[in-house]
Amino acid sequence: MSELAWQRTPLITIAFFLLKQLKQFVTNISNLIPVLAAVFVAGKNAVWLPFALAGGYLVFTIINAVLQQRFFLYAIADDAVHIRSGLFNRQHLTLKYERIQQAEIHEAWYFRPFKLTILSVDSAGSAGKEVMIPGLTMPLAQELRQRMLEAQDAPQSTNTASSTTAPYDEADVEQHFPVSEIIRAGIIDNKLFVLLAVLIYPISQLDLLEDYVVPWVQANVSWLNDDNAWLLVSGAVVAGLAVLFLLAIIVSLITYHDLKLSIRGERFQAKSGALSIRTLSFRYPKLQAVYLRRNLRARLLKRSVVRVSQLQPRQAQGGAQQGGQQFILPVVDAEFLARFRLLLRLPDSAQVNWQRLSNLALLGPSVWLGVLAPVAAGVLFFALESGVLGLVLTALGWLLLQTLVVLRWRNYGYSFVTSDTQPKEQWFVVRRGIFSRNENWYPRHKVQQIDVEQGPWLRLLGFSHLVLHTAAGSESIEFLARDEALRLQEEWTQEIARNHRRWM
Repeated sequence: MSELAWQRTPLITIAFFLLKQLKQFVTNISNLIPVLAAVFVAGKNAVWLPFALAGGYLVFTIINAVLQQRFFLYAIADDAVHIRSGLFNRQHLTLKYERIQQAEIHEAWYFRPFKLTILSVDSAGSAGKEVMIPGLTMPLAQELRQRMLEAQDAPQSTNTASSTTAPYDEADVEQHFPVSEIIRAGIIDNKLFVLLAVLIYPISQLDLLEDYVVPWVQANVSWLNDDNAWLLVSGAVVAGLAVLFLLAIIVSLITYHDLKLSIRGERFQAKSGALSIRTLSFRYPKLQAVYLRRNLRARLLKRSVVRVSQLQPRQAQGGAQQGGQQFILPVVDAEFLARFRLLLRLPDSAQVNWQRLSNLALLGPSVWLGVLAPVAAGVLFFALESGVLGLVLTALGWLLLQTLVVLRWRNYGYSFVTSDTQPKEQWFVVRRGIFSRNENWYPRHKVQQIDVEQGPWLRLLGFSHLVLHTAAGSESIEFLARDEALRLQEEWTQEIARNHRRWM
């Protein structure tokens, strides 16, 4: 280690560490909602408190960013990249090229005037942890990335058993997504709606509406009175949704500007960005899961969102939240999706023999609704002026929720299927959704663990849950007969164990 030539990143990378901390704050803001709400409420009596906390956090963030830049060192060897970081908690990390799963170049907007970039690396030896080396020149970043890609391709080229010779593997594909499609991606996106749901409670604690908005409306809109106040509320809701859609479209246009997909052999690459240019790619042998998402807006627009994961997750249930980078196509039409499915060797959903869960899967939610409905009916009966109205509302609410439970059960399906073009490509797929339609595809030979779970209630009924764990998350097949679950566990474990293909 003492023979390595350690290098420090340029001073401009202070901006990288500063923005990284702010991004972590925004990402974890949902965990701080109780604290923020308390600060806002206390701020009514101590006006200086929110400003003092915000100023203190800003000063701490700036000092921390300066120290992180000062103590971040990297060294480049022939077979690895070495990184030192941390002031009190010192870390020494060695990234071997052949162990790196993904290496991507990110041209951040604040680095582009200085012709600098960020090299993002995910290593199989670092528990899926993403490592970023900021402030590299473009030639150096491209050279390092090429070394890593060559180290990844070397084992594959020597392992003839894991190579495929399908016709589409040798064909180059170039796909450019026009502005009209990026606008549709903004309409489909849910990020701003989720952010609004997270912030709505802290915003509700402010006196903004009561102190500013309502007096202004009353002073400038003379025809508004208590009888037609609902017009103001309806208009505010519509205007808010319109603003959210507009902001989502603007964010989408900036993020996915000039989106281009390139497929060469088994390497898939997407490049996009207006202010910051980001390049994401993956090699097919390292694919861990494919997620096809179609929310209600996407279904109306006849579009889909495709996500490909090759990294370890932060949450393991359902594959919904993944750590690290994901390869994302934010909008694809039906024609290109059919073509892309062939490139990913996914069978057509219409040809899948979907298996439905047992009727007992309806029992638990239905029992809870049956218990809570009389309680709600009693509360509404005495709370409302008309007891009959309370009973009617309870009945309608129960009917609506019970319908949603049945639809959720009916739309859920799972199956083990084989690719139409590649018999060796076997998949475990799960679909779900009521208004949306989502499919999670996992390569069968990459299932890492299969558990049979049986709680007291399931033991009484003689059923079990079969849980399949993969590198991209876990999926459950619920309410299988005990003997059937054990049989499937034994059969699938043996079949997976006999498969010697690479999965990393």
